[in-house]
Amino acid sequence: MQLMCDALAVTGSRHGILFNPADRKCGIIRFDRFTRLPDFHLRAGVIIEGQEYCLPLAGDAHGFDFVDQRITPCTSRFIGIHAASATRLTLTVTVPFRPGDAQFSTAPVMLFNLQIEALGGQFRWTKRSLDLNKAVIFLEWQGESLQLNPHDQSSLDLEFTSVRGATHAAMEDVWQAREEHLPQSDRLLALNGKLTGTRFEQEIDLKQKTAGIEVCWCTWSNPVMEVQGRRLPFKYTQQFNGLDAVAAWARENAAAITENAAGIDTLTDRPTLPVSAQRLMAQTLHSWMVNTWWAVDGERDWFSVWEGCCYFHSTVDVEYTQAPFYLVLWPELLRIQLDWWPEFELDGARTLGDAGTGTAYLSHDMGAHATANGQIYSHDMPVEEAANYLILAFVYWQRTGDASVIKKHGAALARYAEFLIAADSTGDGIPDQGVANTIDDASPAIQFGRKQVYLAVKTLAALIGSGEMLALLKDDDLAPRCKQQADRIRRTICEKGWAGDHFTTLTEPGGRIMNPWTGEEEDCTAIPGWDAPHIYTVNGLALMDMVGVDCGLPRERLIRDLQHATRACLREYGCAHSNFRWEDHRTLDEMQGLAGMAANPGWISMNMLRDIAGFYRGLDFRGMAERYWEWQVATNTHEVSLFFETFAGNQLRYYPRGVAIWGWLDALEGRVINRVRKIEHHIQPFNAMIPLNEDCICEPRPHSFCTAINCMDGRTQDPVNTYLKELFGVCWVDEITEPGPIRILAEQQPQELFGSIIKRLEISLYKHESKALALVAHADCAGNPEPEEVQYSQIKQALANMRALYPDIKIIALWVDEALVAHEVDG
Repeated sequence: MQLMCDALAVTGSRHGILFNPADRKCGIIRFDRFTRLPDFHLRAGVIIEGQEYCLPLAGDAHGFDFVDQRITPCTSRFIGIHAASATRLTLTVTVPFRPGDAQFSTAPVMLFNLQIEALGGQFRWTKRSLDLNKAVIFLEWQGESLQLNPHDQSSLDLEFTSVRGATHAAMEDVWQAREEHLPQSDRLLALNGKLTGTRFEQEIDLKQKTAGIEVCWCTWSNPVMEVQGRRLPFKYTQQFNGLDAVAAWARENAAAITENAAGIDTLTDRPTLPVSAQRLMAQTLHSWMVNTWWAVDGERDWFSVWEGCCYFHSTVDVEYTQAPFYLVLWPELLRIQLDWWPEFELDGARTLGDAGTGTAYLSHDMGAHATANGQIYSHDMPVEEAANYLILAFVYWQRTGDASVIKKHGAALARYAEFLIAADSTGDGIPDQGVANTIDDASPAIQFGRKQVYLAVKTLAALIGSGEMLALLKDDDLAPRCKQQADRIRRTICEKGWAGDHFTTLTEPGGRIMNPWTGEEEDCTAIPGWDAPHIYTVNGLALMDMVGVDCGLPRERLIRDLQHATRACLREYGCAHSNFRWEDHRTLDEMQGLAGMAANPGWISMNMLRDIAGFYRGLDFRGMAERYWEWQVATNTHEVSLFFETFAGNQLRYYPRGVAIWGWLDALEGRVINRVRKIEHHIQPFNAMIPLNEDCICEPRPHSFCTAINCMDGRTQDPVNTYLKELFGVCWVDEITEPGPIRILAEQQPQELFGSIIKRLEISLYKHESKALALVAHADCAGNPEPEEVQYSQIKQALANMRALYPDIKIIALWVDEALVAHEVDG
């Protein structure tokens, strides 16, 4: 691939290297900001006829005729070809990363392997003019910031200074941290190769394929990360008491590091993944690794992730976007953060006044640089961060079956759910207060407009999850109120947010909004871009999709919105936030003073979340990876950016959030894992995906049936049939109708009507081979005029009765609400 900047680091251990072939140098990743790392030259090369040839990581050496670069999840590889001798030199740098294995993954060791081999022919049309039987290869660290001293016959002590940043009360922005210079003493340990002075060398017999040079770069540091006023030791100190212990481990486990990397590579080596997506998975993992911190507070782990060039710790909305990665690979890392975030919550009255008494929401972040003593970001994102936490806690529980976070932080969950309910001052369910969000280079409608569809859907998902979590905790007051509020949100989104082919940015055009950057409030009759298509409708659904929880929004509308908004917002490197363009509207007097925005800003990881939700609905977004990767190439081939999150607007570089693309591994195959509901299956075969440029819905298999026991009320027929066809992928729905049948099924009375239903059902099951059965109830039922809570009790009993009669049939329950939207309910 193209030569471009890359980095590798050991997860949580602040030990890494930044490769900058554009400037022919490297940087040491430790505690300091990415923009001012200690520079050095990594001289990896070969001596041919007295001339040194080096890979493009050092600025003072002769280059190769051809250079190439490869990346995998655990490695970064640079390749140089010397045409006259037809030889290939390869430097492979590897870090330990084994999901679920904290000891292995935090071991502060990087492995450098340098090999040379004969090509076995010639390079292109260059005739081989040198018959090279032997060659000397070398590997060395050089730089003014480094001091190298022999430690023993096979190792060097490498010393340099890193800068630790700390927040303080007088800071006006995140870059004004107090600095502390920390001397570092590392070790370069040769497992193979001869140490001559400060250079590792090896003579290679090209015919015998002599082993090359192998060097381990080891480190060990005293406590650096400060949490709530206390410096915590690194996680790896639980198994290593010093640098000697790390070096001993490196000697014994170097082969395991290499073998493990090969195994991790197979995770992304799939025929359904474009090469660009595979490269993105490697690059984004590398960018995430360099941002991670893992320490211990007694028996309790601390894990956090810097927000790239902003240096905030575990920004809630950033970790929300990264959650597909955690759910696929390492849920425990999400659990650790879920355990710490409530200690950084804020009083809901801070945003809502008296209405927020007794409620709370999460801070945007927990601190910055090497300190986590409280939020540093300049303004709150109350609704978004409260909803993010609730969704994350819910999907972690559903994915793993581990309810420990819910049981420990149940009171906090209740406070956040109460805040989301209280943030709706108009009674339609959708929050209209505390709505400033993370999308800080978007139009005012997207960033802080009232009644956002983005936050409405996210709040819907959060309250659905909250209802289940609080029910687990036996909160019989708040759990049903969460469900009722979710129902209100769903109705409002469908009634006011649907524009025929897309969901609008806001559910109402104007109103009073507050600019969080200035604190000014303004009245707007129509906020520019309020009705624009945008890519954020499904942002709150992607994680719920991964655990198989349906939030009840009409599937056909979501598919239509995904198709229309993607096309409308598509730009060179991905989709912009919305298709609203500043240059296309008349500047309104009432909009003066609001934050100015770029014309077409877009955030790559938000595209990736959209893709995940699309895959689960049968839409083929794989081609988008080409656009995302081209942006990374365009930037990193001439500057240091690592994962560059934003295009055409903000400058979020060195960002960790791109690991959202790891969610593609599950979503492309429709894999749903839910250990609470005991679900593990594929809901959408890959070969049934819809190309993006088609407007059709997935074609079901011919001659396939499911069954609905529904009310005779004609209003319920279409929404139920549409929902079931899409859910089960069938052509036909056998309808068995009676007035208020859910009461008949629950009571099994009158006997003649119950028997009639069963007779018709068995024709459907055994003659049409119906694949599933839905029991349906609805609001405003003339045949069963009971309040909603009574009907829900009937649904529960009806499900139990029918599942006892037909244990081998998949049976679900549907509720059709006042807006005539069908959604699944849990019996």
